Amino acid sequence: MRHLSIWCRIYVGLVAFSILGSGLTALTGLDPGPIKPAAALLTLLFGTLAVFAPFEKRGVLLCGAVVAIGAMSEVCGIYTGWPFGRYAYSSVWWPTFTLPGGHFFPALLPFAWALVVGGAYAHGKGVWMAAILATLMDFVMEPVMTGRLRYWNWLEAGPLPGGAPVLNSIGWFVVSLLAAAAMSGLGASKRIHRDAVVVFYGHLILTLAIGAIGQTVSKVAQ
Repeated sequence: MRHLSIWCRIYVGLVAFSILGSGLTALTGLDPGPIKPAAALLTLLFGTLAVFAPFEKRGVLLCGAVVAIGAMSEVCGIYTGWPFGRYAYSSVWWPTFTLPGGHFFPALLPFAWALVVGGAYAHGKGVWMAAILATLMDFVMEPVMTGRLRYWNWLEAGPLPGGAPVLNSIGWFVVSLLAAAAMSGLGASKRIHRDAVVVFYGHLILTLAIGAIGQTVSKVAQ
């Protein structure tokens, strides 16, 4: 831990806090109130900061590029069903604003793309492997985000985890590849960035933990 940046240490602490909080909520049934969305917001923002801080002066530019690509792909997906399939966000993922036509759009959504793709790229294995890792991360996220957290739902369900269609995985790979290629084209170093890798797997652990807690609660309720 002492070799990690302050941003990464805060992120790891927030991940631990979120897992503990989810467990306590499941055990006690108490409503965490504003603590839950605030913790989610801080975890994502500090995670994104920890991912791009190692890129130093280029970090803001690199993060901005991935955020822009992620945002554009999501807006296109919400309105057209491409490149992910037909889906809709709920108002649960705070803060959320409403697009023309009444479509919900979580303000932190583009930063989630930055965290996942940036963390995948930081493994130092090139843009193709970054796209593969990001797509695999989505396989883990889908059932948790659509089930336990209810951040979005599929309007035309498919056979993949969380009811996602096959097109979603194709879309994730293509968008992640474009975002990783943008990072590479903008001069992101191809060496391994430890903090960003820690954030990537911290996100994986947090997602798996929330899913496991949700499954345990469901089994107990039955």
